[in-house]
Amino acid sequence: MDKGTTYLSQTHYTEEILRTYNFQNVTPRLTPMQPNTRLNKDDCDKNRAPDFYRRYRGMVSSLDYLITMTRADLAWAYSKLSKYLQFPEKNHMLVAKHVLRYLRGT
Repeated sequence: MDKGTTYLSQTHYTEEILRTYNFQNVTPRLTPMQPNTRLNKDDCDKNRAPDFYRRYRGMVSSLDYLITMTRADLAWAYSKLSKYLQFPEKNHMLVAKHVLRYLRGT
């Protein structure tokens, strides 16, 4: 470490997120989102099971703290995913899982 330099790391927190959602052994991704990913409110399903909502909200919410402290590279993906916290659909979940795979690789 350099004198007078502060380093921030959230490795433990990131590993905890991956363990929580069983993503510690997945194939990593190189980007937070796939290029040309489009999410819209027309995909929203108001009749999903409560467990689906809870899992999606947990995944997206866990990214918030990472972005605030050390992971600005996740900001775009988080901003897109957080728009659909109320009524996520399968496509939204697939994108959230992609972000977790990216975390696994970084």
